[in-house]
Amino acid sequence: MEQFKISEKNVLGCILEENAKLMGDKTFLIYEDNEISYKQLNLTVNKIANGFLNLGIKNGDKVAIMMENCLEFIYTWFALSKIGAIEVPINFFHKGEVLKYLINYSDAEILVLSGAYIRQIKKIENDLTNIKLALIDPLSPEPRLKKFAIEPYNSLLNNPATPPEINVKYNDLMAILFTSGTTGISKGVMLTHNQMIFQGYMYVYTCGITNEDRMYHYLPLFHEAGQCGGTLAPLIAKGTIILKKSFSATKFWDEIREYKITKTGGFEPIVRILHKAPPQENDGDHLLRVFVCGHVPPDIHEDFQNRFNVKLIDAYGMTETDMSISATLNDIKIGSCGKAHTQYFEVKLFDEYDMEVPIGTPGEIAIRPLLPYIVMEGYYKMPEYTLRAFKNLWFHTGDLVYKDENGFYYFVDRKKDMVRRAGENVSSKEVEEIINSHESIKECAVVGVKDEIVGEEIKVAIVLKRGKSVLPQELIEYCDKRMAYFMVPRYIEFLEELPKQLDGQKIIKEKLKDINSNTWDRKKAGIKLKREKEKNN
Repeated sequence: MEQFKISEKNVLGCILEENAKLMGDKTFLIYEDNEISYKQLNLTVNKIANGFLNLGIKNGDKVAIMMENCLEFIYTWFALSKIGAIEVPINFFHKGEVLKYLINYSDAEILVLSGAYIRQIKKIENDLTNIKLALIDPLSPEPRLKKFAIEPYNSLLNNPATPPEINVKYNDLMAILFTSGTTGISKGVMLTHNQMIFQGYMYVYTCGITNEDRMYHYLPLFHEAGQCGGTLAPLIAKGTIILKKSFSATKFWDEIREYKITKTGGFEPIVRILHKAPPQENDGDHLLRVFVCGHVPPDIHEDFQNRFNVKLIDAYGMTETDMSISATLNDIKIGSCGKAHTQYFEVKLFDEYDMEVPIGTPGEIAIRPLLPYIVMEGYYKMPEYTLRAFKNLWFHTGDLVYKDENGFYYFVDRKKDMVRRAGENVSSKEVEEIINSHESIKECAVVGVKDEIVGEEIKVAIVLKRGKSVLPQELIEYCDKRMAYFMVPRYIEFLEELPKQLDGQKIIKEKLKDINSNTWDRKKAGIKLKREKEKNN
Protein backbone atom coordinates (compact mmCIF):
# COMPACT_ATOMS: atom_id res chain seq x y z
CA MET A 1 0.00 0.00 0.00
CA GLU A 2 1.28 3.48 -0.86
CA GLN A 3 2.53 5.64 1.98
CA PHE A 4 0.20 8.38 3.19
CA LYS A 5 1.09 11.82 1.82
CA ILE A 6 0.01 15.34 2.63
CA SER A 7 -2.26 16.58 -0.15
CA GLU A 8 -4.82 19.29 -0.83
CA LYS A 9 -7.19 16.42 -1.64
CA ASN A 10 -7.09 15.15 1.95
CA VAL A 11 -10.52 16.70 2.43
CA LEU A 12 -13.62 14.62 3.04
CA GLY A 13 -15.66 16.43 0.39
CA CYS A 14 -13.06 15.62 -2.27
CA ILE A 15 -13.12 11.93 -1.36
CA LEU A 16 -16.94 11.84 -1.52
CA GLU A 17 -17.01 13.48 -4.95
CA GLU A 18 -14.24 11.28 -6.34
CA ASN A 19 -15.79 8.06 -4.99
CA ALA A 20 -19.19 9.00 -6.42
CA LYS A 21 -17.61 9.28 -9.87
CA LEU A 22 -15.47 6.14 -9.59
CA MET A 23 -17.83 3.80 -7.72
CA GLY A 24 -21.23 5.15 -8.82
CA ASP A 25 -23.96 2.62 -7.96
CA LYS A 26 -21.79 0.40 -5.79
CA THR A 27 -23.26 0.06 -2.30
CA PHE A 28 -21.40 2.11 0.29
CA LEU A 29 -23.73 1.71 3.26
CA ILE A 30 -26.38 -0.75 4.41
CA TYR A 31 -28.51 0.34 7.36
CA GLU A 32 -31.65 -1.56 8.30
CA ASP A 33 -33.66 -1.74 5.04
CA ASN A 34 -31.65 0.97 3.29
CA GLU A 35 -28.87 0.42 0.75
CA ILE A 36 -27.05 3.64 -0.15
CA SER A 37 -24.73 3.80 -3.14
CA TYR A 38 -21.67 6.03 -3.37
CA LYS A 39 -23.54 8.21 -5.84
CA GLN A 40 -26.67 8.47 -3.65
CA LEU A 41 -24.52 9.24 -0.61
CA ASN A 42 -22.83 12.18 -2.31
CA LEU A 43 -26.09 13.65 -3.68
CA THR A 44 -27.85 13.41 -0.31
CA VAL A 45 -24.86 14.92 1.50
CA ASN A 46 -24.85 17.82 -0.99
CA LYS A 47 -28.52 18.55 -0.27
CA ILE A 48 -27.93 18.62 3.46
CA ALA A 49 -24.75 20.68 3.08
CA ASN A 50 -26.68 23.29 1.07
CA GLY A 51 -29.38 23.16 3.72
CA PHE A 52 -26.89 24.05 6.43
CA LEU A 53 -25.55 26.88 4.27
CA ASN A 54 -29.09 28.25 3.96
CA LEU A 55 -29.39 28.12 7.75
CA GLY A 56 -26.34 30.39 7.98
CA ILE A 57 -23.77 27.76 8.94
CA LYS A 58 -20.38 28.63 7.48
CA ASN A 59 -16.76 27.55 7.56
CA GLY A 60 -15.59 27.13 11.15
CA ASP A 61 -19.06 27.05 12.73
CA LYS A 62 -19.88 24.21 15.12
CA VAL A 63 -22.90 21.92 14.97
CA ALA A 64 -23.56 19.41 17.75
CA ILE A 65 -24.85 15.94 16.82
CA MET A 66 -26.66 13.85 19.42
CA MET A 67 -27.86 10.78 17.54
CA GLU A 68 -27.56 7.02 17.67
CA ASN A 69 -25.86 5.26 14.76
CA CYS A 70 -28.05 6.07 11.76
CA LEU A 71 -27.94 7.41 8.21
CA GLU A 72 -28.71 10.94 9.36
CA PHE A 73 -25.64 11.03 11.62
CA ILE A 74 -23.34 10.19 8.70
CA TYR A 75 -25.16 12.56 6.33
CA THR A 76 -24.82 15.40 8.86
CA TRP A 77 -21.15 14.77 9.56
CA PHE A 78 -20.26 14.52 5.88
CA ALA A 79 -22.38 17.56 4.95
CA LEU A 80 -20.75 19.76 7.58
CA SER A 81 -17.34 18.64 6.35
CA LYS A 82 -18.25 19.69 2.79
CA ILE A 83 -18.84 23.29 3.87
CA GLY A 84 -15.94 23.56 6.32
CA ALA A 85 -18.18 23.47 9.39
CA ILE A 86 -17.17 21.43 12.43
CA GLU A 87 -19.11 18.46 13.75
CA VAL A 88 -19.31 18.05 17.52
CA PRO A 89 -20.64 14.56 18.30
CA ILE A 90 -22.20 14.20 21.75
CA ASN A 91 -22.41 10.88 23.57
CA PHE A 92 -26.18 10.43 23.80
CA PHE A 93 -25.94 8.64 27.15
CA HIS A 94 -24.95 11.91 28.84
CA LYS A 95 -27.52 13.89 30.75
CA GLY A 96 -27.87 16.74 33.19
CA GLU A 97 -24.84 18.82 34.12
CA VAL A 98 -22.36 16.93 31.96
CA LEU A 99 -24.57 17.19 28.87
CA LYS A 100 -25.14 20.90 29.49
CA TYR A 101 -21.42 21.51 29.87
CA LEU A 102 -20.49 19.67 26.67
CA ILE A 103 -23.02 21.50 24.49
CA ASN A 104 -22.22 24.95 25.91
CA TYR A 105 -18.46 24.37 25.85
CA SER A 106 -18.60 23.41 22.16
CA ASP A 107 -20.10 26.79 21.12
CA ALA A 108 -22.48 24.91 18.79
CA GLU A 109 -25.35 27.02 17.44
CA ILE A 110 -27.36 24.16 15.95
CA LEU A 111 -28.16 20.83 17.59
CA VAL A 112 -29.00 17.84 15.38
CA LEU A 113 -30.97 15.51 17.59
CA SER A 114 -32.63 12.11 17.46
CA GLY A 115 -36.18 12.32 18.76
CA ALA A 116 -35.37 9.75 21.46
CA TYR A 117 -33.15 12.28 23.27
CA ILE A 118 -35.52 15.26 23.38
CA ARG A 119 -36.29 14.64 27.05
CA GLN A 120 -32.61 14.89 27.98
CA ILE A 121 -32.38 18.25 26.22
CA LYS A 122 -35.72 19.44 27.61
CA LYS A 123 -34.36 19.21 31.17
CA ILE A 124 -31.43 21.53 30.39
CA GLU A 125 -32.74 23.70 27.53
CA ASN A 126 -32.97 26.87 29.63
CA ASP A 127 -29.25 26.57 30.45
CA LEU A 128 -28.07 26.10 26.86
CA THR A 129 -26.47 29.42 26.01
CA ASN A 130 -25.63 29.15 22.31
CA ILE A 131 -28.16 26.82 20.66
CA LYS A 132 -30.53 28.70 18.35
CA LEU A 133 -32.05 25.80 16.40
CA ALA A 134 -32.65 22.09 16.89
CA LEU A 135 -33.06 19.82 13.88
CA ILE A 136 -34.89 16.74 15.10
CA ASP A 137 -35.35 13.33 13.48
CA PRO A 138 -38.04 12.22 13.83
CA LEU A 139 -39.82 15.36 15.03
CA SER A 140 -42.29 14.37 17.76
CA PRO A 141 -44.89 16.70 19.33
CA GLU A 142 -43.92 15.97 22.96
CA PRO A 143 -42.03 17.06 24.88
CA ARG A 144 -41.67 20.31 22.97
CA LEU A 145 -38.54 22.42 23.24
CA LYS A 146 -39.43 26.07 23.80
CA LYS A 147 -36.25 28.08 24.19
CA PHE A 148 -35.02 27.74 20.60
CA ALA A 149 -36.50 27.06 17.19
CA ILE A 150 -37.10 23.48 16.07
CA GLU A 151 -37.35 22.05 12.56
CA PRO A 152 -37.71 18.53 11.18
CA TYR A 153 -34.37 17.16 10.04
CA ASN A 154 -35.84 16.08 6.69
CA SER A 155 -36.41 19.72 5.77
CA LEU A 156 -32.70 19.82 4.90
CA LEU A 157 -33.40 17.50 1.96
CA ASN A 158 -35.41 20.24 0.23
CA ASN A 159 -32.23 21.75 -1.17
CA PRO A 160 -30.23 21.39 -4.41
CA ALA A 161 -27.99 18.33 -4.83
CA THR A 162 -25.27 20.41 -6.48
CA PRO A 163 -21.88 20.43 -4.72
CA PRO A 164 -21.53 23.44 -2.40
CA GLU A 165 -18.90 25.85 -3.70
CA ILE A 166 -16.88 26.13 -0.52
CA ASN A 167 -13.09 25.97 -0.44
CA VAL A 168 -12.28 23.56 2.38
CA LYS A 169 -8.59 22.99 3.14
CA TYR A 170 -6.92 19.86 4.42
CA ASN A 171 -5.79 21.66 7.57
CA ASP A 172 -9.28 22.99 8.40
CA LEU A 173 -10.94 21.44 11.44
CA MET A 174 -13.37 18.64 10.67
CA ALA A 175 -14.39 17.64 14.21
CA ILE A 176 -14.21 18.27 17.91
CA LEU A 177 -14.38 14.88 19.64
CA PHE A 178 -14.65 14.63 23.41
CA THR A 179 -12.27 12.61 25.54
CA SER A 180 -11.84 12.26 29.28
CA GLY A 181 -8.54 13.41 30.70
CA THR A 182 -6.41 13.23 33.79
CA THR A 183 -8.05 16.14 35.58
CA GLY A 184 -11.12 18.26 35.18
CA ILE A 185 -14.00 17.44 32.89
CA SER A 186 -14.02 16.19 29.32
CA LYS A 187 -11.87 18.00 26.78
CA GLY A 188 -12.67 18.64 23.13
CA VAL A 189 -9.99 17.27 20.80
CA MET A 190 -9.63 19.39 17.64
CA LEU A 191 -9.08 17.21 14.55
CA THR A 192 -8.36 18.43 11.03
CA HIS A 193 -9.55 16.86 7.78
CA ASN A 194 -6.01 15.62 7.17
CA GLN A 195 -5.77 13.94 10.57
CA MET A 196 -9.16 12.24 10.34
CA ILE A 197 -8.37 10.93 6.85
CA PHE A 198 -4.91 9.84 8.01
CA GLN A 199 -6.51 7.93 10.86
CA GLY A 200 -8.87 6.23 8.42
CA TYR A 201 -5.87 5.41 6.23
CA MET A 202 -4.07 3.81 9.17
CA TYR A 203 -6.99 1.42 9.72
CA VAL A 204 -6.89 0.56 6.00
CA TYR A 205 -3.14 -0.12 6.24
CA THR A 206 -3.29 -2.07 9.51
CA CYS A 207 -6.23 -4.28 8.55
CA GLY A 208 -5.54 -4.59 4.84
CA ILE A 209 -8.96 -3.19 3.89
CA THR A 210 -9.77 -3.24 0.15
CA ASN A 211 -12.70 -2.32 -2.08
CA GLU A 212 -13.94 -5.91 -1.80
CA ASP A 213 -14.29 -5.77 1.98
CA ARG A 214 -17.55 -5.50 3.90
CA MET A 215 -17.13 -3.77 7.28
CA TYR A 216 -19.43 -4.64 10.19
CA HIS A 217 -19.80 -1.33 12.04
CA TYR A 218 -21.50 -1.20 15.44
CA LEU A 219 -19.18 1.18 17.31
CA PRO A 220 -20.80 4.49 18.28
CA LEU A 221 -20.32 7.26 15.74
CA PHE A 222 -19.57 9.76 18.50
CA HIS A 223 -16.26 7.93 19.06
CA GLU A 224 -13.07 8.24 17.03
CA ALA A 225 -13.04 4.48 16.34
CA GLY A 226 -16.58 4.65 15.00
CA GLN A 227 -15.77 7.57 12.72
CA CYS A 228 -12.24 6.78 11.51
CA GLY A 229 -12.09 3.00 11.77
CA GLY A 230 -15.70 2.08 11.07
CA THR A 231 -16.60 4.76 8.52
CA LEU A 232 -13.66 6.61 6.95
CA ALA A 233 -11.48 3.50 6.49
CA PRO A 234 -13.98 1.64 4.26
CA LEU A 235 -14.81 4.94 2.50
CA ILE A 236 -11.13 5.47 1.66
CA ALA A 237 -10.79 1.83 0.55
CA LYS A 238 -14.04 2.10 -1.48
CA GLY A 239 -15.57 -0.82 0.42
CA THR A 240 -19.01 -1.38 1.96
CA ILE A 241 -20.26 -0.67 5.50
CA ILE A 242 -23.02 -2.56 7.29
CA LEU A 243 -24.05 -0.10 10.02
CA LYS A 244 -25.73 -1.23 13.23
CA LYS A 245 -27.10 0.88 16.09
CA SER A 246 -25.08 -1.02 18.69
CA PHE A 247 -23.35 -4.27 19.55
CA SER A 248 -25.46 -7.37 20.11
CA ALA A 249 -23.75 -10.53 21.33
CA THR A 250 -26.73 -12.67 20.35
CA LYS A 251 -26.87 -11.32 16.78
CA PHE A 252 -23.17 -10.79 16.10
CA TRP A 253 -22.20 -14.04 14.36
CA ASP A 254 -25.55 -14.46 12.62
CA GLU A 255 -25.17 -11.01 11.07
CA ILE A 256 -21.51 -11.62 10.23
CA ARG A 257 -22.72 -14.57 8.15
CA GLU A 258 -25.87 -12.92 6.76
CA TYR A 259 -24.05 -9.84 5.43
CA LYS A 260 -20.90 -11.75 4.36
CA ILE A 261 -18.74 -9.55 6.58
CA THR A 262 -14.97 -9.68 6.07
CA LYS A 263 -13.64 -7.05 8.53
CA THR A 264 -14.73 -5.55 11.84
CA GLY A 265 -13.30 -4.07 15.02
CA GLY A 266 -13.99 -3.40 18.67
CA PHE A 267 -12.55 -3.37 22.16
CA GLU A 268 -11.45 -5.94 24.75
CA PRO A 269 -14.89 -6.34 26.42
CA ILE A 270 -16.47 -7.30 23.08
CA VAL A 271 -13.82 -9.96 22.45
CA ARG A 272 -14.30 -11.39 25.93
CA ILE A 273 -18.09 -11.47 25.61
CA LEU A 274 -17.87 -13.31 22.28
CA HIS A 275 -15.32 -15.73 23.67
CA LYS A 276 -17.42 -16.52 26.74
CA ALA A 277 -20.35 -17.73 24.63
CA PRO A 278 -20.71 -21.55 24.54
CA PRO A 279 -18.77 -23.05 21.60
CA GLN A 280 -20.79 -23.90 18.49
CA GLU A 281 -19.97 -26.26 15.62
CA ASN A 282 -20.12 -23.37 13.14
CA ASP A 283 -17.98 -20.90 15.13
CA GLY A 284 -15.46 -20.66 12.30
CA ASP A 285 -17.96 -20.86 9.45
CA HIS A 286 -18.03 -17.30 8.09
CA LEU A 287 -16.07 -14.87 5.90
CA LEU A 288 -14.76 -12.63 8.71
CA ARG A 289 -10.97 -12.64 8.56
CA VAL A 290 -9.84 -9.59 10.54
CA PHE A 291 -10.95 -8.16 13.90
CA VAL A 292 -8.94 -5.10 14.97
CA CYS A 293 -9.15 -4.53 18.72
CA GLY A 294 -8.07 -1.89 21.20
CA HIS A 295 -6.12 -4.17 23.55
CA VAL A 296 -6.55 -7.84 22.68
CA PRO A 297 -6.69 -9.88 25.92
CA PRO A 298 -3.56 -12.06 25.72
CA ASP A 299 -5.04 -14.92 27.76
CA ILE A 300 -7.64 -15.70 25.07
CA HIS A 301 -5.94 -14.28 21.94
CA GLU A 302 -4.78 -17.55 20.41
CA ASP A 303 -7.87 -19.52 21.39
CA PHE A 304 -10.17 -16.83 19.96
CA GLN A 305 -8.30 -16.87 16.65
CA ASN A 306 -8.37 -20.65 16.37
CA ARG A 307 -11.98 -21.04 17.45
CA PHE A 308 -13.45 -18.31 15.27
CA ASN A 309 -11.00 -18.54 12.36
CA VAL A 310 -10.21 -14.82 12.45
CA LYS A 311 -7.07 -12.75 13.01
CA LEU A 312 -7.12 -10.48 16.06
CA ILE A 313 -5.02 -7.37 15.41
CA ASP A 314 -4.03 -5.44 18.52
CA ALA A 315 -3.83 -1.66 18.25
CA TYR A 316 -2.83 1.15 20.58
CA GLY A 317 -4.28 4.57 19.96
CA MET A 318 -6.17 7.52 21.33
CA THR A 319 -8.34 10.30 19.96
CA GLU A 320 -5.48 12.80 20.04
CA THR A 321 -3.01 10.72 18.03
CA ASP A 322 -4.89 7.58 17.04
CA MET A 323 -2.98 4.50 15.88
CA SER A 324 0.69 5.24 16.49
CA ILE A 325 1.38 1.63 17.52
CA SER A 326 -0.29 -1.52 16.22
CA ALA A 327 0.16 -5.04 14.99
CA THR A 328 -0.43 -5.69 11.29
CA LEU A 329 -1.84 -8.62 9.35
CA ASN A 330 1.55 -10.26 9.00
CA ASP A 331 3.20 -9.14 12.23
CA ILE A 332 1.24 -10.23 15.30
CA LYS A 333 2.80 -11.10 18.66
CA ILE A 334 0.41 -12.25 21.36
CA GLY A 335 0.50 -9.98 24.41
CA SER A 336 1.92 -7.04 22.46
CA CYS A 337 0.01 -4.07 21.04
CA GLY A 338 2.42 -4.14 18.08
CA LYS A 339 5.21 -1.93 16.79
CA ALA A 340 5.45 1.82 16.31
CA HIS A 341 4.56 3.22 12.89
CA THR A 342 7.94 4.88 12.56
CA GLN A 343 7.29 6.14 9.03
CA TYR A 344 4.84 8.62 10.59
CA PHE A 345 5.80 9.00 14.26
CA GLU A 346 8.72 9.18 16.61
CA VAL A 347 7.77 7.11 19.64
CA LYS A 348 9.74 7.11 22.89
CA LEU A 349 9.17 5.86 26.42
CA PHE A 350 9.92 8.44 29.10
CA ASP A 351 10.38 8.42 32.85
CA GLU A 352 8.90 11.16 35.02
CA TYR A 353 11.72 13.54 33.96
CA ASP A 354 11.25 12.91 30.22
CA MET A 355 14.37 10.80 30.05
CA GLU A 356 14.15 7.73 27.81
CA VAL A 357 13.92 4.43 29.72
CA PRO A 358 15.91 1.29 28.81
CA ILE A 359 14.50 -1.68 26.86
CA GLY A 360 12.15 -3.72 29.05
CA THR A 361 11.48 -0.86 31.49
CA PRO A 362 7.97 0.66 31.64
CA GLY A 363 7.75 4.28 30.56
CA GLU A 364 5.16 6.77 29.41
CA ILE A 365 4.50 6.74 25.67
CA ALA A 366 5.53 10.06 24.13
CA ILE A 367 4.80 10.79 20.48
CA ARG A 368 6.07 13.29 17.93
CA PRO A 369 4.58 13.37 14.41
CA LEU A 370 6.82 13.30 11.35
CA LEU A 371 4.15 14.83 9.13
CA PRO A 372 2.02 17.94 9.76
CA TYR A 373 -1.64 17.58 10.74
CA ILE A 374 -1.62 13.91 11.76
CA VAL A 375 -2.14 14.53 15.48
CA MET A 376 -4.61 16.82 17.19
CA GLU A 377 -4.45 20.59 16.88
CA GLY A 378 -5.02 20.88 20.61
CA TYR A 379 -7.81 20.86 23.18
CA TYR A 380 -10.59 23.29 22.31
CA LYS A 381 -10.40 26.45 24.45
CA MET A 382 -7.94 24.74 26.81
CA PRO A 383 -4.46 26.03 25.86
CA GLU A 384 -3.00 25.15 29.25
CA TYR A 385 -3.96 21.48 28.84
CA THR A 386 -2.62 21.49 25.29
CA LEU A 387 0.74 22.85 26.45
CA ARG A 388 0.86 20.31 29.25
CA ALA A 389 0.14 17.44 26.84
CA PHE A 390 2.91 18.60 24.47
CA LYS A 391 5.51 19.08 27.21
CA ASN A 392 9.01 19.38 25.76
CA LEU A 393 7.49 19.19 22.27
CA TRP A 394 6.39 15.58 22.78
CA PHE A 395 2.76 14.53 23.14
CA HIS A 396 2.49 12.70 26.46
CA THR A 397 -0.15 9.97 26.35
CA GLY A 398 -0.32 9.20 30.06
CA ASP A 399 -0.02 5.47 29.26
CA LEU A 400 2.74 3.21 30.53
CA VAL A 401 4.22 0.50 28.28
CA TYR A 402 7.53 -1.26 27.82
CA LYS A 403 9.34 -2.26 24.63
CA ASP A 404 11.27 -5.45 23.96
CA GLU A 405 14.49 -5.83 21.97
CA ASN A 406 12.51 -6.60 18.79
CA GLY A 407 10.52 -3.37 18.89
CA PHE A 408 7.23 -4.82 20.20
CA TYR A 409 5.35 -2.71 22.76
CA TYR A 410 3.44 -4.08 25.76
CA PHE A 411 0.77 -2.11 27.58
CA VAL A 412 1.26 -1.91 31.37
CA ASP A 413 -1.17 0.63 32.85
CA ARG A 414 -2.48 4.17 32.67
CA LYS A 415 -1.04 7.10 34.53
CA LYS A 416 -4.28 8.92 33.92
CA ASP A 417 -6.94 9.28 36.59
CA MET A 418 -9.50 7.74 34.29
CA VAL A 419 -11.52 4.54 34.17
CA ARG A 420 -11.79 2.53 30.95
CA ARG A 421 -15.14 0.72 31.14
CA ALA A 422 -16.44 -1.31 28.16
CA GLY A 423 -14.68 0.89 25.64
CA GLU A 424 -15.76 4.15 27.31
CA ASN A 425 -13.29 6.57 28.90
CA VAL A 426 -14.89 7.73 32.15
CA SER A 427 -13.51 10.77 33.91
CA SER A 428 -13.42 9.95 37.62
CA LYS A 429 -13.70 13.67 38.37
CA GLU A 430 -16.99 13.99 36.48
CA VAL A 431 -18.48 11.07 38.42
CA GLU A 432 -17.11 12.47 41.70
CA GLU A 433 -18.62 15.90 41.07
CA ILE A 434 -22.08 14.46 40.53
CA ILE A 435 -21.90 12.17 43.58
CA ASN A 436 -20.53 14.99 45.72
CA SER A 437 -23.61 17.06 44.82
CA HIS A 438 -25.75 14.67 46.91
CA GLU A 439 -26.84 16.37 50.13
CA SER A 440 -25.60 13.53 52.36
CA ILE A 441 -22.10 13.21 50.95
CA LYS A 442 -19.08 15.05 52.29
CA GLU A 443 -16.54 13.75 49.75
CA CYS A 444 -15.88 10.77 47.54
CA ALA A 445 -13.24 9.19 45.32
CA VAL A 446 -13.81 7.13 42.18
CA VAL A 447 -11.42 4.39 41.04
CA GLY A 448 -11.35 1.66 38.43
CA VAL A 449 -11.44 -1.98 39.53
CA LYS A 450 -10.19 -4.63 37.09
CA ASP A 451 -12.94 -6.72 35.52
CA GLU A 452 -12.50 -9.53 32.99
CA ILE A 453 -15.63 -8.58 31.01
CA VAL A 454 -15.68 -4.77 30.79
CA GLY A 455 -12.00 -4.08 31.49
CA GLU A 456 -12.65 -1.93 34.55
CA GLU A 457 -15.67 -1.45 36.78
CA ILE A 458 -16.29 1.77 38.68
CA LYS A 459 -15.99 1.90 42.44
CA VAL A 460 -16.75 4.91 44.60
CA ALA A 461 -15.50 5.37 48.16
CA ILE A 462 -17.73 7.73 50.15
CA VAL A 463 -17.45 9.77 53.32
CA LEU A 464 -20.85 10.92 54.60
CA LYS A 465 -21.61 14.24 56.26
CA ARG A 466 -22.01 14.05 60.01
CA GLY A 467 -25.51 12.91 60.92
CA LYS A 468 -26.43 12.05 57.31
CA SER A 469 -27.12 8.70 55.68
CA VAL A 470 -27.91 7.28 52.27
CA LEU A 471 -28.54 3.72 51.14
CA PRO A 472 -26.41 2.36 48.27
CA GLN A 473 -29.48 1.73 46.11
CA GLU A 474 -30.64 5.32 46.71
CA LEU A 475 -27.27 6.61 45.55
CA ILE A 476 -27.42 4.43 42.42
CA GLU A 477 -30.85 5.88 41.59
CA TYR A 478 -29.44 9.39 42.15
CA CYS A 479 -26.56 8.66 39.76
CA ASP A 480 -28.73 6.96 37.15
CA LYS A 481 -30.77 10.14 36.79
CA ARG A 482 -27.74 12.39 36.36
CA MET A 483 -25.11 10.52 34.37
CA ALA A 484 -24.66 8.13 31.47
CA TYR A 485 -25.27 4.49 32.36
CA PHE A 486 -21.61 3.55 31.85
CA MET A 487 -20.57 6.13 34.47
CA VAL A 488 -22.80 4.73 37.26
CA PRO A 489 -20.67 2.92 39.88
CA ARG A 490 -21.00 -0.80 40.40
CA TYR A 491 -19.20 -0.82 43.78
CA ILE A 492 -19.82 1.47 46.77
CA GLU A 493 -17.83 1.56 50.00
CA PHE A 494 -18.54 3.87 52.93
CA LEU A 495 -15.50 5.06 54.90
CA GLU A 496 -14.87 7.27 57.92
CA GLU A 497 -12.25 9.14 55.88
CA LEU A 498 -10.43 8.85 52.56
CA PRO A 499 -6.73 7.89 52.57
CA LYS A 500 -4.68 10.99 51.83
CA GLN A 501 -1.08 12.10 51.58
CA LEU A 502 0.50 13.97 54.49
CA ASP A 503 -0.59 17.34 53.12
CA GLY A 504 -4.20 16.19 53.46
CA GLN A 505 -4.98 17.20 49.88
CA LYS A 506 -4.23 14.38 47.44
CA ILE A 507 -6.26 11.20 47.83
CA ILE A 508 -4.25 7.96 47.61
CA LYS A 509 -6.57 6.17 45.24
CA GLU A 510 -4.49 2.98 45.02
CA LYS A 511 -5.63 2.14 48.55
CA LEU A 512 -9.27 2.20 47.44
CA LYS A 513 -9.15 -0.42 44.67
CA ASP A 514 -9.68 -3.50 46.82
CA ILE A 515 -13.07 -5.22 46.87
CA ASN A 516 -13.72 -6.45 50.42
CA SER A 517 -16.56 -7.50 52.73
CA ASN A 518 -17.51 -3.83 53.25
CA THR A 519 -17.89 -3.17 49.52
CA TRP A 520 -21.48 -3.10 48.26
CA ASP A 521 -21.93 -4.63 44.78
CA ARG A 522 -24.80 -3.31 42.63
CA LYS A 523 -24.95 -6.46 40.51
CA LYS A 524 -24.97 -8.84 43.47
CA ALA A 525 -27.71 -6.72 45.04
CA GLY A 526 -29.78 -7.11 41.87
CA ILE A 527 -30.15 -3.37 41.33
CA LYS A 528 -30.80 -2.58 37.67
CA LEU A 529 -30.29 0.74 35.94
CA LYS A 530 -33.09 2.36 33.96
CA ARG A 531 -31.44 1.31 30.68
CA GLU A 532 -31.25 -2.32 31.81
CA LYS A 533 -34.90 -2.33 32.84
CA GLU A 534 -35.95 -0.89 29.49
CA LYS A 535 -33.93 -3.54 27.65
CA ASN A 536 -35.73 -6.30 29.54
CA ASN A 537 -39.19 -4.93 28.72
